[in-house]
Amino acid sequence: MRAGPALLALAIAAGCLSPERAALDADRTADELTIAAWEKAMGVTNIFGIASSGDPIAPLVPDTNGMVRLSLDDALRVGAKGNRRFLALKEAVFVRALALDSEEYAFSTTFSGMILGALSGGPEIVRESARAGGDPSLARRRFEQGAVMTGNAAVDIARMIRDDWHSFAWTGDITMSIPLLRGAGRDVVREPLTQAERSLVYAIWTFERYRQTFALSLAKAYFNVLKILQNHRNSGDNVKRLEQNYARAEMMFKAGRMDRIQTDQAKTDLLNARQTMITTLQSYQDALDGFKITLGLSPEMPVELRDEELRALEERMESLASASDDALSSFPMESQALAEAIRSRRDLAVARGEAEDARRQVKIKADALRADLTVEGGASYDASRQRHDDVDDATATRAQVKFSMPWDRRRERNQYRQVLVARDQAERAYVEDEDAVKNEVRAGYRDLVASRALYGNKVEAYRTACMRVEANDLFMQSGRSSMRDILEAESALLSARNALCSAVIDWWTSDLELRCATGSLDIAHDGTWR
Repeated sequence: MRAGPALLALAIAAGCLSPERAALDADRTADELTIAAWEKAMGVTNIFGIASSGDPIAPLVPDTNGMVRLSLDDALRVGAKGNRRFLALKEAVFVRALALDSEEYAFSTTFSGMILGALSGGPEIVRESARAGGDPSLARRRFEQGAVMTGNAAVDIARMIRDDWHSFAWTGDITMSIPLLRGAGRDVVREPLTQAERSLVYAIWTFERYRQTFALSLAKAYFNVLKILQNHRNSGDNVKRLEQNYARAEMMFKAGRMDRIQTDQAKTDLLNARQTMITTLQSYQDALDGFKITLGLSPEMPVELRDEELRALEERMESLASASDDALSSFPMESQALAEAIRSRRDLAVARGEAEDARRQVKIKADALRADLTVEGGASYDASRQRHDDVDDATATRAQVKFSMPWDRRRERNQYRQVLVARDQAERAYVEDEDAVKNEVRAGYRDLVASRALYGNKVEAYRTACMRVEANDLFMQSGRSSMRDILEAESALLSARNALCSAVIDWWTSDLELRCATGSLDIAHDGTWR
């Protein structure tokens, strides 16, 4: 008597999906969909996957002193693993892929509840449901043209166990519904799936664009930290020279060759230089901690950036300056760059796609204003037998047409007018974004030319400042220069050294910014420059 419920409980237990298995299945499905969409959207195959919160950010290997020293490529790799915004956009791609899988499932044949209905007994109840049109929760298939097919079946297992296997009761039902006006057509029916497919592509484009801008911002932040550190070192060198000047001024004052005012001037500038050295050290420590947080690292982690990166950059830009005065030699004409940016910029592609979505929604909402005309048909079969009696069965078919006039469409009317407004807004937004991209490219060309010219100017300014310091040292020894001249020359040298370091970085980052503005900044899978 209890075999039926026990069998039902066993079937339910066997059909349960563990949380771990559910997560693994979802990961595999999302990865497959993302890789396929990535190849279609980007033209390249990309390995995709999201890391859990317990996964290590990156293999950070400290040196013998326990310090982790990061090159620029190391920082880019770490940032691609640990930056919060980077991971959030990557997870957005993953979530869009799961949403696409759910929409694809809507057009799959589902058998939810069918086994439960078969094992629960009481086919009389199921037969009554079937005669009323079938229970769509048992078996269901939706076609892309709008037709919906539902099926229903049940076997009284309890009777077979209670009596003998010769006794049974079985019922089956199949129903099809075909819309002919409102809700008909592949474009209308498939709209949620179409939007899910496009939303996944948008998420990929948004993530890919962020990979470019993030790599650029991370490189700028990396060299900004090194620049502040170099400024601190320049301040230290300045303090040493001012200490020597002050010591020399004291000796000259004691020898009666310099008055107290000039000696006090030397001491004042020395104290100010020491204060600058303190503040630049604090600025460096603050910038380094902020950079660690950008990478996704804790601020207390012992991290240093490699000084040789800045020296290598200075040598590279000096070589470029020696080779050519044309900062745009490696770039196409501005008109070609504008066309390339409009074609290649992923954020602009998203805006363009959203405008297309808004135009498509106008057609979808217009369909909702039409009349309802649906053709329905179905068939059912019932069979039963008591022990060794003959089979008692019956077959029935039915067909009907449902029609309703579109008299009450106020909500649909308002929705249609809303999507018209949304379409106009999306088109204006795209035009605005396109103009912004053009402006960014044009400004990038101007910035690169200006940065190259400023670099040359700062090189000359630094050389002049060095010669001025040397000349004033000689004049001071011969008594032909005042302490004020010496101090002004030292201040000018410090400013020139700091300005030259900034000019080197600005020229290089202007080049990267222009490539990023045109959408041609190529980033590898691990976040580094390709």
